[in-house]
Amino acid sequence: MNRAYFFKTITIACLFFALSVGNVSAALPEERPGAFAMVIDVPIRLLSLGLAMVGTAFFIVALPFALSSGSTGDAWDVLVAEPFQFTFTRSLGNFNEWKNHTEESDPSELITFD
Repeated sequence: MNRAYFFKTITIACLFFALSVGNVSAALPEERPGAFAMVIDVPIRLLSLGLAMVGTAFFIVALPFALSSGSTGDAWDVLVAEPFQFTFTRSLGNFNEWKNHTEESDPSELITFD
């Protein structure tokens, strides 16, 4: 009975990994950056993390003015969200297309009036 349970567990695990291989391979970038771009990316990420912290401090200072003008969302995006996305969500050594992956479509483009 113990051997049958072990066999079923191994079979289910193998099927799970076999079915998830397609999803993992689709997540890999098509063009691999060069070695120099990957090496230089480490100090750039450290610098961008510091700048993200400075942007967060500026956002806190500018928050009363942004609230009064109704531009809190824009200030949040520019001063906090974009620097943190540049630091943490792009792949190593990828400087050119980092913003294309994080941009969302504008909902106003989906509405058409005839």
